[in-house]
Amino acid sequence: ANVDFHNSQIMAEALKVDPGTKRTIPVLTKPDLIDSGAESSVKELLLGEKTQHFEMGFHMVKGRGQEALNKKTTIEEGLTQESSFFYNTEPWRDVEDKTLFGTKNLRDKLGELQMRLIRLSFPDIVSEMKEKREWAISSRERLGEIPSVLIEKRALYLKVTDDICGSIGPLIIGAHPIGEMFKMKPSAEFHLAASRFEETLSESRLSNISKIAVGVSAIAFVDSKELRGTVRYMKDNEVYLSSVKRSDVAGCEAPSDKEAGDVYEDGSYVKIVEEDNYAYVMQPILLDLVRRDPEWIQQLIQENRPYELPIFINTEVFKGIVVDLIDEDWRLPAHELLDDTAVFLETATIKYIESIGEIESLPQFREFLLFTSSELVETLKKESKEQVSKFINREQVPYSQNHYLFENLSKLRSERLMNEILSLIGTD
Repeated sequence: ANVDFHNSQIMAEALKVDPGTKRTIPVLTKPDLIDSGAESSVKELLLGEKTQHFEMGFHMVKGRGQEALNKKTTIEEGLTQESSFFYNTEPWRDVEDKTLFGTKNLRDKLGELQMRLIRLSFPDIVSEMKEKREWAISSRERLGEIPSVLIEKRALYLKVTDDICGSIGPLIIGAHPIGEMFKMKPSAEFHLAASRFEETLSESRLSNISKIAVGVSAIAFVDSKELRGTVRYMKDNEVYLSSVKRSDVAGCEAPSDKEAGDVYEDGSYVKIVEEDNYAYVMQPILLDLVRRDPEWIQQLIQENRPYELPIFINTEVFKGIVVDLIDEDWRLPAHELLDDTAVFLETATIKYIESIGEIESLPQFREFLLFTSSELVETLKKESKEQVSKFINREQVPYSQNHYLFENLSKLRSERLMNEILSLIGTD
């Protein structure tokens, strides 16, 4: 009671969780320690005249002090002394409502508050119980009859497994109505993964070994001269290399919105901005005169040259390069596609099994089906990876389907032999 109520952190915290004051009873303690002359101010606080309204009002108690504890005063004796204090001490004895004082009255108030809160919560509790009961009844009805004899269990097992085997295929390809339960059908997800795979392979080094595109290093042959540079711009059937500029057109100051390295069209010219902030006209070169710079493959050749006759390129070096390129550029994307496909398949299978109402009452059977399907998907993925590895290994053996090449080689190989035979038999 000798602490300023308005500065009480406890009350501030209580009002945060109970702003309506329906569950809060502010209790003033140690009235015997109030400074002389301050009793009237505390009395106003007790009567609710000094601060905001609390639904159950304030209360005041006087517990046993240290002196009473040293004298081993009992709880009952302490309660009697407390009652006597409020009935005989000013200004508390003049307060008509004696229920504002004492531990016994506080206990009664708390009991009344607890019962009131319980009564208020009963309608919500009963409503929740009804909802859960209705849910339990409907869930039980959905479970149906649980098979009790062996022949019924076998029949259910065969029916469910046949249903799964006959439905997963259509579900995967998007032809099963249950596919609507997916945010994106497994077939659509597979097509996206396959498109990513195709795009990755199309960007591989072997697929672009001769492709001319912006950003690649290239060699151009102009007027019997070999010109090297990076392709910075392409337009129609013309290529613009970073190192090839027109000498007959002087450079000019670049526009303010351009910086070093930018390439842009200015009328019929294509210009590039250099470090000196000047724009220079680039020389167009016909696409037919440009090829990819083989410098990167030359490095691979140097790394794969044999000990014998290292200055000659042989088939083993070529095969080694092809093997490395295919292994580095194909194997990982192919395995990623398989992993994605396995995830789509397993997810679809899990969702389908979980949607089978006939086994809702058989959690162990459902867990068995989920475990078995997961194992099967893993086995399929492992076998598929083995087949993909065989395919990649087969593709690592270089060959040509160019029939002109075969015809010319055959012609050159047999021409000398034919001449020798004709010379032996004579040609009159």
